Amino acid sequence: MPNYIPVKVEPLWFPLVKKFYQAYYPSGKPNKSEPLWVIKDGATILSAYRLKPIEGDIQLLTAMVTHPDKRQTGLGATLLAGSYSALKSKPTYCFALQNVVPFYLKNHFKEITPETLPTALKSRYLKYLSSNPGLTPMLFIG
Repeated sequence: MPNYIPVKVEPLWFPLVKKFYQAYYPSGKPNKSEPLWVIKDGATILSAYRLKPIEGDIQLLTAMVTHPDKRQTGLGATLLAGSYSALKSKPTYCFALQNVVPFYLKNHFKEITPETLPTALKSRYLKYLSSNPGLTPMLFIG
């Protein structure tokens, strides 16, 4: 695998990121005001995630997606590792589907109970849980 370097999205790249999400994760809906991290190969985005700021100085890692042709190649782990400082800058949570919990565990997240979620995230978690039973709250521990 080439030596890919994760980068924070510059405003100029936003249209590329938006197209990537529309193609591979339509419900991901990137927002210009939220930090986005990607791995690119030239002008082609290969993997991305959003860091959604939440009140109370916390953030939610959301909408992590890798191009279908590049899945299971380590790009997701490279993306997380290369953006460590952003993930560590404030408490970072994610809500993981059961099939990706092992991925997040290997990449410095730990499972937490819904009761330990900050108030600002609890209602969001319960809302998501209604359409995604088995959703697991996780916290980045670096």
